[in-house]
Amino acid sequence: MLSPSRFSFSLDPLNCNWRSVDPPLVWRTDPIVARVGDSVIIAGGACDFEDDPLAVEIYNLKTRAWCTGQSMPGNLKDSAASPWLSIATTTEKLVVADKQSGVTYWFDPETKSWSEPFVLDPCQPISSYHIGCSNNSLILVGVCRIEQAERVKVWRVDGEDLSCKEIGEMPQELVARLKSKSYENSPLDIRVTGNIVYMYNTWKAEEVVAGELMGGGGCRWWSMRNVVARKEMVGERLVFSCSEVGIEELQKAIRMKNCRFEEVNC
Repeated sequence: MLSPSRFSFSLDPLNCNWRSVDPPLVWRTDPIVARVGDSVIIAGGACDFEDDPLAVEIYNLKTRAWCTGQSMPGNLKDSAASPWLSIATTTEKLVVADKQSGVTYWFDPETKSWSEPFVLDPCQPISSYHIGCSNNSLILVGVCRIEQAERVKVWRVDGEDLSCKEIGEMPQELVARLKSKSYENSPLDIRVTGNIVYMYNTWKAEEVVAGELMGGGGCRWWSMRNVVARKEMVGERLVFSCSEVGIEELQKAIRMKNCRFEEVNC
C-alpha cells in the first residue's frame, strides 16, 4: 500500500505481517510493484505533475534505503501503470509486458537497468497478453479470438529465442464464467505460483479459474468461488496475490488471530 506518507508491504505468504517504511520520492497512483531478491521495485504509475512518469525506485530490504534505477523504456510511456502492464518475477529479474502489444522488457535490480525489447509471439491472434513465472520459467497466457470465439491459451516461453510452446487451453465453459455481462471485452488478469495459474476477471471477481500445469504437458482446469467478492464490496478495488503456503504459515496465521479462513468448494 502506497501513500504520500508511507509505503507498506508484506512479504509472508498470507500477508499477516506488514511493515511500513518511508515512501518513495515520486508520488504514484497505479505503479507496478514487485520483489526480486532483496529489492522491492516500484515503477511507473507516476502522477501527472511528476517530471518522470516512467521513474523507477528500488527499496533495499537489507540496507532499508531507497535508490533510483533507469527509467522505464520510452515505448511504455502510454501504458506505464499497473492496469496496462503484466509482470512476472524470476529469482533475478522483473519481467514487464504490455498487455495489448506483447512488447516485453526485463529489469535487473543489480545493474538497475532495462533490457532491449522483445515480443512474445506464439503465432496466434492474441488480443490480451499476460505473463507469470512458474518454477522460474516464464508463462504466457493469451486471450485469442478464433472463429468468432474468445479462447484462453497458455504457453511456456523457452530458450534464448523466447519461443512459445503451447501447454493447454481453457475449456469454453470456464471462459464463459470469466466474462462480464456489462462489458463486451472482459479484462483478464492472472497470478502464478508453483505450477498453478489463477485467472480472474478484473471487473467481475466472483469466480477464479485455476489451471495446473502438468509435468507431462497439458493443464488440469477447475474454478472456485471468490469468497472475498461480496455484494457489499461492489465498486471496491480488490488486489489479488498468491503464494505457496505451508503448515507453519497456517499455524502462524491462526495464532495471530487477524486472519479469517473460509472453506471454498471448488
